[in-house]
Amino acid sequence: MQPNKTYVASDGYEYFMCPMTEFKITQVENVGTHLGTKAVDFASGTAGYRAPYYAPATVKCIKTIPSYGEATWQTVNKVHCPNGYFGIVTFETVHDNTFNAYVGMVIKQGQQLGNMGDAGRASGVHLHIEFTQSANGNMAYNSYGIYTFTATESYVDDTFYVNDTNVITPMAGNWRKCNAGSGSTTSGYDPSQLIQEDGIAHFTNDTPIICHRDSPTGPKFGSYVKGETQRYTEKWVGNGHRYISWLYENDPSIRCFVAVSGSEVQGEDPWATFTAPEEENKPSEPETPETPETPETPSEPTKEFPDSVKMKGIDLSEHNNGNIDFSQYDFVILRANWWTTEDKKFKTFADKLDKLGIPYGVYCYDYCGDEQTALEQAEYTYNLIKDRDIKMGVWMDMEDADGWKQKNGYLNKEHCSMVCKVFCDFFKKRGYFTGVYASSSWFDSMIEENGYPKWIANWGTNDGTCQGDFSAEGVVHQYTSTPIDKDVSYHEVDYFKSNPVKPEKPEEPDEPQEPSEPDNPTDEDDEKLDIGLVNIVLNTLNSFMKWATKLIQKIVNLFK
Repeated sequence: MQPNKTYVASDGYEYFMCPMTEFKITQVENVGTHLGTKAVDFASGTAGYRAPYYAPATVKCIKTIPSYGEATWQTVNKVHCPNGYFGIVTFETVHDNTFNAYVGMVIKQGQQLGNMGDAGRASGVHLHIEFTQSANGNMAYNSYGIYTFTATESYVDDTFYVNDTNVITPMAGNWRKCNAGSGSTTSGYDPSQLIQEDGIAHFTNDTPIICHRDSPTGPKFGSYVKGETQRYTEKWVGNGHRYISWLYENDPSIRCFVAVSGSEVQGEDPWATFTAPEEENKPSEPETPETPETPETPSEPTKEFPDSVKMKGIDLSEHNNGNIDFSQYDFVILRANWWTTEDKKFKTFADKLDKLGIPYGVYCYDYCGDEQTALEQAEYTYNLIKDRDIKMGVWMDMEDADGWKQKNGYLNKEHCSMVCKVFCDFFKKRGYFTGVYASSSWFDSMIEENGYPKWIANWGTNDGTCQGDFSAEGVVHQYTSTPIDKDVSYHEVDYFKSNPVKPEKPEEPDEPQEPSEPDNPTDEDDEKLDIGLVNIVLNTLNSFMKWATKLIQKIVNLFK
């Protein structure tokens, strides 16, 4: 949509519009930090640009979490949506650094609602948004620990129209445009509603599907059966179906339409599967006659990773599928625990990596309230890993993905810094390589410099590519969560080597010794014993004789 412009149907109700003038999708629904949700992350066409976004309809703020730049909005009146829904829409926007929303604030359609940003745990500038086609704004943690709507969420392409929006990376979205002046959203074809998409449809329906010419309800122009394929260049949604469209090869004045599903809802009742066209099937460019000229030095191809990268790896937890081909990675970092709860897949992953000989490290996701519980958390991690060969370090994962710190008053620099120091000090004392994982913004605003190595999360546009060189700031860089968390290391594995100090065992008390048997006397000893006895007897007799003599003398004197 365009700023300060309104989009109103003939019945007087607003169309619900895309809040951006342009976008590219950086993370889709139900992956990474969106597990179990239909949330989508959008960025502008210029990386890092804090692009404004606008009220998709006249909306009212019903809840805020300022530290995350997060607000929940609800349409003031019913609105028209591309999937035919006509009612109240509730949605959440996150990561606005210029956040100034407040509960009760009303913004009219087309007025600025906020700016893309990286507030909260964002690792790149973008807008996180998710919708529910209902008036239920309640939110809670889902089974993956993600804070999301409790009501059924709706897909973004089923919720807003993209009139006046430059869709840079459409991904798999079926983006639609509304008919100006018409309150109907599911009927009436207009060529301006066609969305460009180059693909091949592989039909799977058992009954023939009619091909129409000129419009989705035009004259019959053939049919398709199971096993047949068709290259298409556009798509359209309406009349209860999703359609593919293309210009007839033998007569480009004829446009063809074929329904590929029995519903307008994405993924519901499909009649075909889709693949991208192979490069060799694409029409080749006409050859230009060669002109002899001085050959130029060919430019170097774009590098996939910076020169500073030494190893490539991933990090995993119980939220990841266990069927992973580890052989393509140089290292892995596993979640061992959160607080004093072991990750359900830690042992399985670790045992498999031990068997494959792939070096791995571990991390602990923080949930503690004071220094004592921070120490207990570290001790729990230690007891899980003390008998394992940890080659990629022991890391404290400092973030607040589910808002637990925010809700309990622990989202501050003093607390987060304390937890990191307690954890790292604990493992350093025991001979482990240890450090801290956090986003770039958290290292700047929530964690004091403590001298420990940094594992930096910065996803850029989160399109699966490694964007930027963070070797001056950290030793490991988590560069995307698409389709899983991927990392690069700026050092070889020996850099992360640990030398665990085994706890000293207390000395056991000496066992009591049995008294030794006396030696058997020898003949020489017998002789010494006899002489000694004789001397004792003689001395005794001599003393007795002296005593007796004195006694007799005293008696004689008495009778004189």
